[in-house]
Amino acid sequence: MSTKIVRSIIPIAPQQYESSYVNQLARALDNVIEDQRNPLLNIPNMPNVSVASILQEGDLFEDNGFVKIKKANAFAVTTNLGTTAVGTVTVVIS
Repeated sequence: MSTKIVRSIIPIAPQQYESSYVNQLARALDNVIEDQRNPLLNIPNMPNVSVASILQEGDLFEDNGFVKIKKANAFAVTTNLGTTAVGTVTVVIS
């Protein structure tokens, strides 16, 4: 990612404009540029895929480390499958 410093691209307001408004706009644009360079996103308590079926359309959920968006009429199906063995089984036919 580039670390090049980009200065505000909005020029200083001429006398006929209200300079405080344009200065606020320039600061806001600088903030947007900074946020795009250094995105910080933290969504605490994000639900996981196991409850995706009860979420509303547009809600975010986590599925195996990926953030997904609940779509209309989309169902998230999860399956847990496991096998195990303990001891031996003896079948006697008489």
